[in-house]
Amino acid sequence: MLTVSSGVALGQKLNDPSIPSRKGTVRMYSNPKIKESSIDWKSTRLEFIAGGGATGFLGDLGGQNTPGKPFIFDYEPTTTRYSVSAGARYFLREFQAVRGYLTYAEVQGSDELTEYPNRKYRNLNFKSPIVELAGIYELHLFKPSYIHFAGANTTKLFDGNRFGSYLSLGAGMFYYNPKGKLGTQYYNLRPLRTEGQEFEDGPSKYRSIAVSIPMGGGVYMLLNHNITLGLDFGMRFTTSDYIDDASGYFYDNDAIRARDGKLAAYFANPSVAIQNVPDRNWYTENQPRGGSTSNDTYMFFQFTLSKSFTPSVSNKDFKQPKKRKNKAIPKKKRRSFFSGGKDKNKTYNNKKIKKSKRRFKAPKLDFGKRRKKRKATSF
Repeated sequence: MLTVSSGVALGQKLNDPSIPSRKGTVRMYSNPKIKESSIDWKSTRLEFIAGGGATGFLGDLGGQNTPGKPFIFDYEPTTTRYSVSAGARYFLREFQAVRGYLTYAEVQGSDELTEYPNRKYRNLNFKSPIVELAGIYELHLFKPSYIHFAGANTTKLFDGNRFGSYLSLGAGMFYYNPKGKLGTQYYNLRPLRTEGQEFEDGPSKYRSIAVSIPMGGGVYMLLNHNITLGLDFGMRFTTSDYIDDASGYFYDNDAIRARDGKLAAYFANPSVAIQNVPDRNWYTENQPRGGSTSNDTYMFFQFTLSKSFTPSVSNKDFKQPKKRKNKAIPKKKRRSFFSGGKDKNKTYNNKKIKKSKRRFKAPKLDFGKRRKKRKATSF
């Protein structure tokens, strides 16, 4: 008796209706299997970037209280201005990308900001817009890593590391237009030819477009929803030494006044507006007005925000997608019996009934009745 009852219990356990059979059920992932993928970077290979931050200038004006120094050692922090940029990044390989950038910035410099006598009493000043279009190659040293759910490759999780860094090098072109300040007003310096440009023994007139060589790097952190926050630093080595309108030597000021007027003569040698100049021979003809041995340099330091328009990256728990509810199928329009099984709005080619509505004709129900006999008529 005990054996029979245990057999019945075992049979009930095997055929328990609460346990669904494999047939007709949907596969679920209670503990999803995780796999690493070597092509994760392809899902976020295109990014759109916007940035903004500070701009610095290294030229012939202003600087520290010493003779000119190379690189950033002569940088005057009070000349810091602003820059904004926008562009796109595209990953060619997992750790290699190219970036196209359009940047608008402003740079400036002034001899009033230094205590070095030769510069201070020279009294030059300028500001200039910078409009740069550049293409940059990036070598990423490390990147954020993801993990994927098997069977749900569009859903990703972070794998501990959200940070990345890169080195960059590129080439670009930029527009500049130096302006000098007199009182409260700024004047374009290029048309004034302040260094005797286009005289027979003077230099040629410089152009307002030049080539830049961007070089730098950056770090970034990946946030949720494929948004990246980063810091980007770049030096721009240029092919021009006239961003600040100073490069060569002082020219004969009387000749400049005679040809281009008093305003050009003033900006060619603003030291005439300062009293107690230690030695005015520093600012006479053929004396250095700028440093022609090296070209001007400017630099950007920007906060960047990038977005890739792909399935979002998240660190939330995995959830199975909800089933879509079947939309109600619209009922077919019933055809009216009185329309002869045809649509009401149907048109007809027959001219007689084209403009008239088809009406129901009642059937003749006079069958079975006796017909009246007609009398024969004689002629």
